[in-house]
Amino acid sequence: MQEKRGRSKDEEKRGQIIEAAGMLFVEHGFEKVSMEGIAKSAGVSKQTVYSHFGNKQQLFTAAIDAKCEEYNLVPEKQGAEMDFETYLTYFCTHLTSLLNSAEAIGIFRVCVREGGNSEVGELFWAAGPGKIRQRLHGYLSEQCRLGHLQISNIEFATSQLIAMIHSETQFRSLLSLAATKSAADLDDYARSCVQMFLKAYRA
Repeated sequence: MQEKRGRSKDEEKRGQIIEAAGMLFVEHGFEKVSMEGIAKSAGVSKQTVYSHFGNKQQLFTAAIDAKCEEYNLVPEKQGAEMDFETYLTYFCTHLTSLLNSAEAIGIFRVCVREGGNSEVGELFWAAGPGKIRQRLHGYLSEQCRLGHLQISNIEFATSQLIAMIHSETQFRSLLSLAATKSAADLDDYARSCVQMFLKAYRA
């Protein structure tokens, strides 16, 4: 078995920039963060930041992409190796963890705070929730084609499942209230959402 290739210095710098940008966006918002400030926080030159990302919009999108990838919403084993119930359970439990993470809560707050005054909401939707919805919509469509699910309106079903995953705990966190559920509780909640969804749509 071959060992995984280590990251190149160029990849490491890119990762440093994304990590620094993500923290600054959460702490200060989109508008107040500059490329120069990101470079300083990442410990690289401003020119290096621009060599990886043409503008702040691209960097914000990359930071959202990186956070979504970190939570592995798509399992490595798919198709014949994983039945649709297991896949949906995997997807929903990982999405629950992502939505309740400190970074996600922070970015949600930034989007609400700057809504209407900057493009941050549109950028966030396209890089995060929009992509996640497309992925789930595509998967549900495929499962309907295979005869595993029976859904008359896949757009509605996609919204319904994702809406269930946005739990009370996440809402309380957005309001800076103490969380009432543990990680294990949230995992159980996500699994129950899948079971409720399948009761409605299993073929």
